[in-house]
Amino acid sequence: MGTSSVTSRAIIEGILSEADISVNGPQAWDLQVHEQAFFDRVLSEGALGLGESYMEGWWDVDDLFAFFVRLLSCPAVQDRKNVGWRTALVLLKAKLLNLQTRQQARAMADHHYNLSNELFEQMLGSSLAYSCGYWDNAESLDAAQSSKYDLVCRKLDLQRGERLLDIGCGWGGFAKHAAENYGVEVVGISVANEQIRYARDLCRNLPVEFVECDYRELDQAGYSGSFDKVASIGMIEHVGASNYRIMCKNVFAALRPHGLFLLHSIGSATSERAGDTWLTTYIFPGAVAPSMRQLSEATEVFFVLHDVQNIGVNYAPTLRAWHENFEAYWKSLTPEKPKPKVWGSEETFYRMWRYYLLSCAANFSVGGSQVWQLVYAKGHLSSGYRRPA
Repeated sequence: MGTSSVTSRAIIEGILSEADISVNGPQAWDLQVHEQAFFDRVLSEGALGLGESYMEGWWDVDDLFAFFVRLLSCPAVQDRKNVGWRTALVLLKAKLLNLQTRQQARAMADHHYNLSNELFEQMLGSSLAYSCGYWDNAESLDAAQSSKYDLVCRKLDLQRGERLLDIGCGWGGFAKHAAENYGVEVVGISVANEQIRYARDLCRNLPVEFVECDYRELDQAGYSGSFDKVASIGMIEHVGASNYRIMCKNVFAALRPHGLFLLHSIGSATSERAGDTWLTTYIFPGAVAPSMRQLSEATEVFFVLHDVQNIGVNYAPTLRAWHENFEAYWKSLTPEKPKPKVWGSEETFYRMWRYYLLSCAANFSVGGSQVWQLVYAKGHLSSGYRRPA
């Protein structure tokens, strides 16, 4: 081992020790290092190097969730600002450029949401909800997601015969729930053609229409002034700071006077223009969670805010349930039942996916990110607004 590696190892071990993590130690959350270059790489590239080296099999840990809970709770880790030149370049590009153009939004959909309907169906469960569930009085993932759907419908005060726009409709689970249980007509939009194909089949014979379009294309689609209510559940994370106000302007145009808009979003405590570099490189290109300040500036003039609820505590159990489903699905695949089309080797994809799910679960478990549901009105509501019980 070279001098630099010895120094790097001492620094990394010192940081990890403050998080009660040992290198090659006996605890389930201890790091088992297989490649000595790991220490130089993580010291120079930070979180990006940590994630990439895991994908490449340079290190392992028995309990990845417990490892990240300790790591993300550690002040020594939170205070370390060395992000590496690759991360610095991403941050610079995010400051100078719009990383969430229409073309880039469709490329992101191809990278992630068009990956495999079978994979998402097995991981997400019958709800097909790819966002934080609501676990109050729920004992299963399906129940938690059904509860979340119902919470959104009640906050929007959906009434039979109303028209609802679902921006970022995913695989159609929320549209199906709203149409079947609240008697509304739904238009769902997404830029992911595999989602649209699946959703149309799921909601066949329901008063639901799915359109493959970007939120910036609502005018061209002829939907201005058409809707009583609008919901966007876990989609604005792909919009970006350059486009928040554009999205709000288009929602405003789509709503009828006094209509309601519910925005469900992962929330950041600080205003950023770029998300975690590993996550945006391998899972969600261009994604970044908005801050409350950014949302306030984007909605100013267009909407009156009537309600805010933080349900972020529910995301850790949601992500852990997805991870359990993913593991079961992956183990069920055989040569006769091949794995879905993925980029890279199957082992690299598997490690990447579990790293994604469990690191995010730990982040929400320690309060590193939030989940907000905000209810806005187009103009004042004469009767006021009350959050449903």
